[in-house]
Amino acid sequence: MVDRGLLYKEWKQHFWIFLVVFAAVMLSEPFSILNDYFQYQGCLAEQKKFPDIECVLYKDYEISGVMRMFWIGGVTLALSQIGFERSRGTLDFTLGLPYRRGIIFNTKYFLGITILLTAQLLSYLLSYALVVLYKVDVVNFHEYFIGSVIFCFMVYSLVMAAGAMTGNPLAQMIVAFSTSILPYLLIGLPMANLQIIMSFFGINSALFSQDSYFLNYITPIVYLDGFGVHNGGLAFTLLIPLVMGILFYIIGYFCFIKQQLERNGHFFLWRKMDRPIQILVILFGIWGFGAATSSSLFSYIFGMLIGSAVGFLISYFLIFKKIKQL
Repeated sequence: MVDRGLLYKEWKQHFWIFLVVFAAVMLSEPFSILNDYFQYQGCLAEQKKFPDIECVLYKDYEISGVMRMFWIGGVTLALSQIGFERSRGTLDFTLGLPYRRGIIFNTKYFLGITILLTAQLLSYLLSYALVVLYKVDVVNFHEYFIGSVIFCFMVYSLVMAAGAMTGNPLAQMIVAFSTSILPYLLIGLPMANLQIIMSFFGINSALFSQDSYFLNYITPIVYLDGFGVHNGGLAFTLLIPLVMGILFYIIGYFCFIKQQLERNGHFFLWRKMDRPIQILVILFGIWGFGAATSSSLFSYIFGMLIGSAVGFLISYFLIFKKIKQL
């Protein structure tokens, strides 16, 4: 599953990226708590001059949501381990070593996720120590730290999977972001357009509004705002991104060992994906522009025409134009 020699190579090759990401993830939340504490001390100093000022050392993690640096670290690692490696040509060297592709992918994945999880665990311990030391009044601290770890795992798996099927870092990020909102694109946009068309004929339908709540559970990017937006229970909303992270890992592993790798610089490594994805992008453009300009039937049709042109141009220049490698 994982090779020690490859682990050493990956560590030496990405040492500075690993070090920066590790430090940023580990120290981001402790520094945030320290900043809140110093602001509180400054408030207390002002309170001596102005007694009406209220000073509270309080932090609600349901409002602040997931720790941003956690998932940013996951994106950075996944981009450097596959996207930028492919762009620089160093991934070709790695694939030329006497190791199976599955072992290469698992070694990269294991090292990346280990660095992230270790940094997050230390961040949790340091943050909790500061909370106890400075007596910070916190809400949902433990729950949202766990949620942030799971969200970071899902994001890292998603970007790694995107890198396994694309030929450059830009394509990797676009595919990862598109996948993070894919349920809304595949389900939400068509349903919104159906509701608009029905309204033109005087038919009122709450179909989209009823199912949009369900989309919140299966749309990865929604968890960026935290886990309190759901009412199905914290354990349930933590399970969904965990399952999605495992699914993204399986997809990334399968793509890495099965797809051809000679299309460096192209959007997708597998040529047969180009045309279906282009059709989807055009459809998204039609639905998106149509829904945005739905004040009247004429403007709706005109918006769809503009959306089809925009979708075609974007898909053509992104998917069918090779990007020069580093």
